[in-house]
Amino acid sequence: MQSHARVVIVGGGIMGVGLLYHLALEGWTDAVLLEKGELTSGSTWHAAGQCPHFNSSLNATKLHVYGTDLYSRLEALTGHAAGWHGCGGLRLACTDEELHWFQHVHGISKLAGYEAHIIGPEEIAQHHPFIDTKGVKAAFLTVTDGHVAPADATMAMAAGARALGAVIHRRTLVTGISRQQSGEWLVATDQGDIRCEHVVNAAGSYCDVVAGWTGHHARIANMLHHYIVTEPIAQLIDRAGELPIVRDPWAHCYFRQEGKGLLLGPYETAGAHPCWDGAPAWDFEGELVAPELERLEPFLERAAERFPLFGQAGLKRIVSGAIPHTPDGAPLSGPAHGAPNYWMHCGASLGICQGAGAGKYLAQWMVHGQAEINMREFDPRRFGAWETQEYARAVGVADYEHMYYCYKPAEQHAVGRGLRKSSLYDVLAARGAQFSQVFGWERARWYDRSGAGEVFSFKRSNWWAAVRAECLAVRERVGLMDLSTFAKFEIAGPDAFTFLQRICANRVPARDGRVMLGHLLNANGFIESELTVTRLAADRFYVVSAAAAQVYDMDQLRWRIADGERVNVIDVTNDFGVLVLAGPRARDVLAGCTPADLRNAAFPWLTGQEIEVAGVANVRALRVNYVGELGWELHTPMADMPIVFDALLQAGEPHGIALFGTYAMNSLRMEKAYRAWGEELTNEVTLIDAGMERFVAPDKDFIGRAATLRAKQSGPSSKLVCLAVESIDTDCHGNEPVYRDDKLVGLTTSGAYGHAVGQSLAFAYVEAAIAQAGERLDVLMMGQRCAATVLPGAAWDPDNLRLKA
Repeated sequence: MQSHARVVIVGGGIMGVGLLYHLALEGWTDAVLLEKGELTSGSTWHAAGQCPHFNSSLNATKLHVYGTDLYSRLEALTGHAAGWHGCGGLRLACTDEELHWFQHVHGISKLAGYEAHIIGPEEIAQHHPFIDTKGVKAAFLTVTDGHVAPADATMAMAAGARALGAVIHRRTLVTGISRQQSGEWLVATDQGDIRCEHVVNAAGSYCDVVAGWTGHHARIANMLHHYIVTEPIAQLIDRAGELPIVRDPWAHCYFRQEGKGLLLGPYETAGAHPCWDGAPAWDFEGELVAPELERLEPFLERAAERFPLFGQAGLKRIVSGAIPHTPDGAPLSGPAHGAPNYWMHCGASLGICQGAGAGKYLAQWMVHGQAEINMREFDPRRFGAWETQEYARAVGVADYEHMYYCYKPAEQHAVGRGLRKSSLYDVLAARGAQFSQVFGWERARWYDRSGAGEVFSFKRSNWWAAVRAECLAVRERVGLMDLSTFAKFEIAGPDAFTFLQRICANRVPARDGRVMLGHLLNANGFIESELTVTRLAADRFYVVSAAAAQVYDMDQLRWRIADGERVNVIDVTNDFGVLVLAGPRARDVLAGCTPADLRNAAFPWLTGQEIEVAGVANVRALRVNYVGELGWELHTPMADMPIVFDALLQAGEPHGIALFGTYAMNSLRMEKAYRAWGEELTNEVTLIDAGMERFVAPDKDFIGRAATLRAKQSGPSSKLVCLAVESIDTDCHGNEPVYRDDKLVGLTTSGAYGHAVGQSLAFAYVEAAIAQAGERLDVLMMGQRCAATVLPGAAWDPDNLRLKA
């Protein structure tokens, strides 16, 4: 075995092999894959091989669409058949919300480029004559869905990788991974050691064990899943063609034709569990787990009602084996936290469907520094130290049991909650806070005075009136919000200023107490991070970013420190709580709690000071906010935040102070046309595309400068615009198609109803030529085309007079 390679991939399932093949296609042929047994001998070989397109995520859909396209062409590309069956698919809807879900996903199908139709119950028989449609409201027909032979598809990609020069070593057990002083990785095996620049954990069911060798985590639940294959059925023996795959939320199972028989796989909604506590033994290879048919009976009975042919069929075999599940159901695909060039590529519960696409886009990320799609939802750093194995198991089980459940916008799993709480959690809960989980934190969405709790829906629901009142309180009086979930860092050292000046596109404050909005770009000029930077001293800066970016931004900052640069990046997220006080009466309220001079001359916009509030010292007061009103972010020692909160509420009572949550904040920021990281600002766009050129200092050097200037000179192909949308009972969620006449010209990124301006608002990227104020467009929302108008700028206070008041 060779002693060095550019890339070593640990694991020979479809994820690892798919990545190897696409790295070779990208030109990285000095790549080696190590597999302890035979290729596919873990959880790939026994998978059912379904490849659906239906998905609420545009980026996940792109993985799926690429995979089905590649599998249909693999034999022509590699000379090895992949066993592709392009039989199409039908997903059934039995409730109104499921039908709304179909309408939303149908819009995503337009953006992803696959053919789909929503058909009525009476049309289903034209595509599948053996389904009982009792209780079915509609079906989502995907024409190019299908299934593939998992082992064959993997072997075909392996053959393609070898033909391009990549190397595969079977029967090679990896026993350890360690980082060397040179920055390389040493992969130890029972056949010798191999050094590499990049190492990839594609170890499937063993991924957390392999991750642990280097102090990483890849938390998964190896869920026990069954499917049943029947004997041939008379009605299918002489039938030409193949039935489409059916997914039924009522029976909570999938079923399809397998040869001249049937294949059916239930996802139990109760009693599901992992195969093992942890990973299987190292010698577990090509094996199955003992089946547990008794707990499947309720779902098999429903399947027989929906698909009577199944009830008439004889049993041929039962397949019961492991499927890795992450807590959110998405694979871990991207850089691991910590030292660079350790990559995760594992935890894929839809691994057969996603193996090709995930491999393609991770290969792009590794080779080019970014993928052509936004990989944020697959990035392993979407989880932090708060994600324990107990959490991963409990939520992984819930994810499995809800495989066919229709999660509405903002709805989350009920388990695995309460992991990270601000010091105000109990106080806010007592006041009716409806919490969502973000990066482990509990954060208030809105305040329910009725005690009923949120009714989740794709349309406006029971939160509407309460959120309207919260928004108008901020616009007309004053509001208070707990936003402690921010990621927070201190950057200190003799070179702190020059370091930030080099990595941020904007100019870093040269005077103490100044605040700026900065962006970290990659070398290609695309957006990686958004930061609020406050200069505390010449050698000390306070940096705030999105809650979900805590681990991600720590890496972005630390990885950019140059050799010899005297800089230290410290995570202080848990040290500070954050209260947002905003609205026309904010100064009056804060003045009642602090001796600090809050007049404009003493405390202008975009500045920060350490002040005393309610007797609490060292409160970092920043005169910025995300709602576009006069106000302050009060970064308070976490333990003392209840003292400050109580004082502000008491001082605000005469001014009509009200608590508000993230639903109101989103509405208010949309009125101000404030972009959001992860939605408007992603690795797919430049600051020029996003209309953020004012945050670029072109006369200084920074990472991504040359690419940004080229983007400005050439002009964007698409530009971000703010739309006023003529909707009735719903607002944009993001990823709705935008049309001009009958031409698809863009997509939305986010939206909300602006209560102060009386308009439904949305951000959208559209073709640059039509990104003009007054342009009339249509947005496809919930199956309806809604007229929309491009706004000239912010719908509320476009001159920023209120926040500078």
